[in-house]
Amino acid sequence: MKCQQCKTNLEEIKFDIGYGINVESKHCKKCGFNVTDDKKMKTALIAFKKQSAKEVRVVRIGTGLGIRFPNEVVKGLKLKKGMDVLLMPEEKGLKIICES
Repeated sequence: MKCQQCKTNLEEIKFDIGYGINVESKHCKKCGFNVTDDKKMKTALIAFKKQSAKEVRVVRIGTGLGIRFPNEVVKGLKLKKGMDVLLMPEEKGLKIICES
């Protein structure tokens, strides 16, 4: 397979998306162009989400409740003290959206 941008032959690589989960991709060494099959990427992302899921405990903070995020989640999402997050109820639970 040739690169769509520079017509160089693409080489097969395994791309690490995190937590040791790899997805097969085709890569151009010359210009950096990548091609990844949608099904393979979706499968890898599902595995990534399952593996990166963390169980946390709800704790009392003053008269309210809070959640303590593990350090690896804080670093991975680049969370900072005082940052606003959006809590969104969903059919199967609660989604936390971090906006930067």
